[in-house]
Amino acid sequence: MTGPASDIPVDFILDDAGAPGSGPTPRSVLVVDDDPDFAESLVGLLQMEGYEAALARNAEIAEAHLREHRVAVALIDLRLDLGSGIDLIRSLYQSAPDLVTVMITAYASIDTAIEAMKAGAYDYLSKPFYTEDLLATLERCFERIRLVEERRRAEDRLRQIQRMEAIGQLTSGVAHDFNNVLAVLYGNLNWMRERTDDPSLREMIDDALDAARAGSEMTERLLALGRLPISQSLPTDLTEVLPAFARVLSRTLGESVTIDLALPSSLHAIEIDRGQLESGLLNLALNARDAMPEGGTLRFEAANLVIAPEDARVASGLRPGPYVLLSVIDTGQGMPPAIARRALEPFFTTKPPGYGSGLGLTMVDGFVRQAGGRIGLTSTQGHGTRINLYFPALTAKPSPS
Repeated sequence: MTGPASDIPVDFILDDAGAPGSGPTPRSVLVVDDDPDFAESLVGLLQMEGYEAALARNAEIAEAHLREHRVAVALIDLRLDLGSGIDLIRSLYQSAPDLVTVMITAYASIDTAIEAMKAGAYDYLSKPFYTEDLLATLERCFERIRLVEERRRAEDRLRQIQRMEAIGQLTSGVAHDFNNVLAVLYGNLNWMRERTDDPSLREMIDDALDAARAGSEMTERLLALGRLPISQSLPTDLTEVLPAFARVLSRTLGESVTIDLALPSSLHAIEIDRGQLESGLLNLALNARDAMPEGGTLRFEAANLVIAPEDARVASGLRPGPYVLLSVIDTGQGMPPAIARRALEPFFTTKPPGYGSGLGLTMVDGFVRQAGGRIGLTSTQGHGTRINLYFPALTAKPSPS
């Protein structure tokens, strides 16, 4: 198969940082003012300017609204019938520190401005004010929110990197002990293989040896999270690798999962570390099995694919040129969009403690990128998940961007 195939969906390629699970901050504003004419006209103006505006006539209504709705900015009048606007700002600063508050009043003075700022207000508007002044103030508020969110994401990424470095250091001793255990397995399995003439038994021993090698290579992949891995990339033909891998995998996943291979008669070679490939596919297969508690089908598809310059996937990091597309498709529960968007975040997992670290897809994404490719994901809740691995074909390198 060459060229974009009609039955291959144009998935979304997850970028380096993934996507924030909470989504962008809405342009929502709450007006807290007991003057009905002024408050309603202000809400109407904000709605005309594209803001999500709501009205609360006193502090009690405002606090109830904030408990039920996501609000970014609150415009609070200094004098309220049932209390002080400054007292409300001080209370909101304690209960909702991310909320940006702006004091508005017809009784402007330096003292009230200073008192509002000390209570936690971000800015100050004096009545009457021009529309341009109001909109400029709101733009400053949302710019502040954006900068705070960017800093928070940067801090989250830093913490993730530090945790990954710690895992790389802590697992070095575990990997040494695990390799000692594997050495015993290697020795005993080889001893058994040399002393049996039963073809079926020799095949099972060969599968066990392959599984032991895969375990050693999985340890290397985990260590790669804390150090730069040494690449052992070689030209690889998936039509030769996948059938043997599927045979081992069928015993690993159990009888409830049916493994299906769809391979073309001719497939371009790719340059990749075979150990990383098998470890990554094993991670994907185990995730798929967990998504099919009642059983189902796990399908591996491979196809030659040409990414054209105008292809939508180019914008996500794929360079135009020939690729081999390897798809892992399950018939499981699927993922809602909010979960799918976070699938590649390090340590993000929907599994309970003890059933997964959230590093599996991160490791798969890492080795695919190391090979010059990208990972894509499409999932529909209740209808399964398809993960596409795009590898540059060896027939010709993708053209430089």
